[in-house]
Amino acid sequence: MKKLILIIIALTLSTVLTSIKAQTTAPTQSINTPFLGTWEWQNENRIFRVFLFAQNQTIKGHFEMVQINNGSETIIYKSNKPYNSQTPQSWHPVISGGHDGKDFDGRIMDNSLDYEAPEWDGYTLWHAQLRMKILQTANCIGCATTASWKVAYFDLTPNNKLPLNIPTDIILTKVQ
Repeated sequence: MKKLILIIIALTLSTVLTSIKAQTTAPTQSINTPFLGTWEWQNENRIFRVFLFAQNQTIKGHFEMVQINNGSETIIYKSNKPYNSQTPQSWHPVISGGHDGKDFDGRIMDNSLDYEAPEWDGYTLWHAQLRMKILQTANCIGCATTASWKVAYFDLTPNNKLPLNIPTDIILTKVQ
């Protein structure tokens, strides 16, 4: 458990330092891409939602899974949450990457499991590879923009990595 906390702290510091460096060295420009916005995939009464935004010339994001009951949403899990039960500080964006207009390649950290639970003791929280590809654009009159969403661990990952809990091979629809 201590190892997991140290890894999380190291990743956080790395992200913060990279962000500060980018803010002081890179000019601010807007990113024009169809990937920015809110995406959804619905499976019966559950919705997996992805929020992508521009930050320092990079696409960043968070995700959540909600359940719909009688029109009300209940959060099953979300990535934008406190790091752990002892720290009120929330996770930095768990999605990060770049695009070429039709393809997004990046990294995602699936922090959806309660990694403080005893059954995950000894496991390591690890980045996975994320690939999104625009399938249908808004250029089609009356058609929603859709994209494939594929997540898998990189070839070089530790054997004690946490299992992926988020959807790994779905089609997302842009809703905003």
